Amino acid sequence: MDYQKVIGFLNLHHSPSLGPLTADRPLASTSFLGRYAFMDFTLSNFTNSRIDEVGILIQTKPRSILKHLGSNNTWNTNTKTGFEIIMYNEEAIGNKRYNNDFANIRANDWVLKRSDADYVIVAPAHFIMAIDYREVLAQHIASHAQITLVYTPATNARNHFIGSDVLTLNEEKLVSEIRPNKGTVNKANISLETYVINRAKFIELMEKAATISSFFCLHDIVSYTCGTTERVNTYAYHGYVRCFDSLEHYVEYSMELLDYSNRAKLFRADWPIYTVTHDTPPTRYLPEANVRNSFIANGAHIQGNVRNSIISRGVVVGANSKVSNAIILSSTVIGENIEIDHVIIDKYCKIRHAKSLKGEKGKPLYIKQGDQI
Repeated sequence: MDYQKVIGFLNLHHSPSLGPLTADRPLASTSFLGRYAFMDFTLSNFTNSRIDEVGILIQTKPRSILKHLGSNNTWNTNTKTGFEIIMYNEEAIGNKRYNNDFANIRANDWVLKRSDADYVIVAPAHFIMAIDYREVLAQHIASHAQITLVYTPATNARNHFIGSDVLTLNEEKLVSEIRPNKGTVNKANISLETYVINRAKFIELMEKAATISSFFCLHDIVSYTCGTTERVNTYAYHGYVRCFDSLEHYVEYSMELLDYSNRAKLFRADWPIYTVTHDTPPTRYLPEANVRNSFIANGAHIQGNVRNSIISRGVVVGANSKVSNAIILSSTVIGENIEIDHVIIDKYCKIRHAKSLKGEKGKPLYIKQGDQI
């Protein structure tokens, strides 16, 4: 396929909650695997797919997003003609119904006007996968479609992807109905909330949505018109994908990636995942340290025992302490002779006096940011 001009939108308007972990930050900038943020994966998919015009649609809490993005040059591979732009609808803050993706794009309409892209790709941050948008676009163009919606044929929808959309497809693989997954069956075509849309059609959908309801977003207008006035094509994605939609799934899917066979499906040699770099030294392992089956980010100081855990940048694990089945966010200090098991500890915590912090499998104990225990 010849090179096609595309603008990508990282859509943060429909991100689910991860419980207390996203109380003060959006899911997109939440720590993942010790050194990444969730948004890194979609932004890396854009970069690896040679999409260098990107708008980041922020719904709320922009401070954490801006802090993570830094100079904005981590993912943009063409700084001469490309851009990464924060899009934030200040007028709609405090009114959730009006604070949707279409309203955000309208409030920042100069972004789309500035671009001469022929195609628009919209993708969220809470579905983690390594997808080549060029392959989706190639099928979209070959099928003469105007709207293509990416889905995965799931076999575990009874317990996963709850609340995500299920697509009903007709004989032509067009979407005839979109409904929420209520966990009634295992096999379901789960929408990945990733759209490829011709530019003219995208603008038309925004205008049509505004005439129906001021509250309509992209998801609403596609759901409202599929199978009637709009032909919604589909692309089946068969690779590794997880939907981070709860604190329990955050732990489960994070720990799942400690297994190399799972990790290799997401972190591929030909598909780098970019993130903001930190000028921190390598992790220091003292002679008495004992680490097994864990992710340890740079800048950590390990003197105790770590098992089946994820340790972020700058974390200290003191002498004779035991950390198991835990996720420890950056700059947290765990003192000496402390046992941590099935716990999520947020950033900047100091655990010095408690001798034991324990949760349960499937019900992790959460320690909030900055706590001293």
